[in-house]
Amino acid sequence: MKRILVLSLLLALVLPARAQRVSLEADIRFHSALVNNEFDVSDNALMPSLTIAVARLTPYVGLRFGEGDHRLMAGADAVRDFGTPGTPLTVEPVFWYQYNRKSFTLAAGIYPRALLGGEYSSAILSDPVRFYDAHLEGFMLRWKKGRSNYEIALDWNGKYGAGRREQFNVISAGRGWLNSWLGFGWEGMFHHYACSQEVNGVVDDHILHPYILADFSSFTGLEALSLQAGAIVGYQADRITSRRSIPVGASLVADVRKWGFGLRNEAYYGDSQAPYFHDKDEAGNIYASNLYIRSSVWEIRPGGGSGFYDRIDLYWGKRLCPQVNVSVRLVAHFTGSGFLGTQQIGQVLVNLDRLSFKGKGRR
Repeated sequence: MKRILVLSLLLALVLPARAQRVSLEADIRFHSALVNNEFDVSDNALMPSLTIAVARLTPYVGLRFGEGDHRLMAGADAVRDFGTPGTPLTVEPVFWYQYNRKSFTLAAGIYPRALLGGEYSSAILSDPVRFYDAHLEGFMLRWKKGRSNYEIALDWNGKYGAGRREQFNVISAGRGWLNSWLGFGWEGMFHHYACSQEVNGVVDDHILHPYILADFSSFTGLEALSLQAGAIVGYQADRITSRRSIPVGASLVADVRKWGFGLRNEAYYGDSQAPYFHDKDEAGNIYASNLYIRSSVWEIRPGGGSGFYDRIDLYWGKRLCPQVNVSVRLVAHFTGSGFLGTQQIGQVLVNLDRLSFKGKGRR
């Protein structure tokens, strides 16, 4: 029986190669990050003091075939936290289909978050989500041309079951340009957080951040000199308690960079974008990061409410070669109540994309 299965697999691979051009390709991605959170000065009011130190290696191998660019890819995502000797690697299989055609990309399956090209702030994704959840499970559509990028992706990250809530989120980002210096964009997430076998209840957690962007770098010789102004609007609904809220605020982001060194300031005034952070479900579990995959600083004030939030980033980044990027970042957080704390962030990213092998099928 095993011989029959092996023969069937070989035939499935070989026969299509005789009918069309097929090539073997590989991608290798490496990501190592260190994030040190120091928030004791504010008694960990909105973010806990902790350290994320992790390395991830993800090799992929697959087939490229057909007219245009069709790819079937499979691999393994291996993750290890620093300082955990003797513990096994966390390894998960990944596999997806990808189609590229001129400026258009489609992906389906368990695919790398790195395929997304949009810019997502901490109002959408927290640091732990970025570093530990490197693959989405669902579908992605992306259109990119020049400096413009528009995308939407589905991540079905929870199947109804024992000890596991049904949940999915749809994320989207876009940026287009009206001329060489003036553009518009958005980032957003539609998050459906539903029941498990043990706990009833559905919570809607949606957020949208549209903005206008002015980029003056081409007039100054700087790598970046931009000003971004927009609104952040949420929709929160706990269907068990019938509690609903529409948090609204305004944001302003300024960024300047030269020789890889940069200074970025993000300011927000408005309502809490995590108003149910300390609420509990029917089983008495606090929603917190179980519900919110954005940074906890977007609670704005302990227990919710309106207020001011400001983030200042002093950073440096360099591309050592086309495949390798390194960066360091010092971040300070403030609210209307004063200084929250700091983060120190360092990252190394390696992307060996589309490594090809000799040996192609004939037509």
